[in-house]
Amino acid sequence: MRFKIDFGRVVPGLLVLLLGLILLVVLVLVAVVAFLFSFLPGWGTLPGTILQVMLVPAALIVAGVITILTGVTWWGKGGEGWFTGIARRRAFEDQISLGETAAEVIGVAVAVLVFLFLYENQLRGVAFFTPAFGSIEQFLFYAPMFVGMAVTIARAIYGRRNAIRPFDALNSLFIAVSASWLLSVFPFDFSHFKDLFPSSIQPAFGWLNNDIGRLLFALVVIGSLVSFIYTLVLYSSVRSQMHARSRG
Repeated sequence: MRFKIDFGRVVPGLLVLLLGLILLVVLVLVAVVAFLFSFLPGWGTLPGTILQVMLVPAALIVAGVITILTGVTWWGKGGEGWFTGIARRRAFEDQISLGETAAEVIGVAVAVLVFLFLYENQLRGVAFFTPAFGSIEQFLFYAPMFVGMAVTIARAIYGRRNAIRPFDALNSLFIAVSASWLLSVFPFDFSHFKDLFPSSIQPAFGWLNNDIGRLLFALVVIGSLVSFIYTLVLYSSVRSQMHARSRG
């Protein structure tokens, strides 16, 4: 098995990984100091705030690892690196079929229904939305849905995937920023999440609480940042494959 390293990707990945590790160590040290001096006014809530901020170095570490992996290829008998193979397949499958276009349209329709369902519950004053759910929080909660729908419609109309990937990446970044803000403010009460649904199915959501809700938002932040990095790298690799094929 042979290896090839693309330092143009590996070095930035190492820098992002190193930045994440340094930030993580700093936050851990600050959290320890804050815990030791928690008896001081205002210091008691600092460790909890730092735990939320630790999502940033965690996302940087994951993004750095992914960037490094995309810069390292290895060959077996097939003679092709794993990420190069992914990019080549995506380049050949770039055009969206009629069935996939229909699926995109159905996905937009479902997203519209989800928005209407949530907004109707908000207007009815369901306790899932707390008084902290102000105008900024409402924008950051609902706007990513509409941005995602716009990107999906653009992809369905244009009929190509890779040309729309930069917008997919920006949407992932927008979701990460929005989820980070909502996680810090957390204008929800997940013990009332079941109140959004008819009484016949409410018991199925009785296990949800605010700790699980915060964990879900944290996973959204990390997943969206990883998706942002991966989508940009994939866009660049697929674009290179398409250019090479056109020249050939």
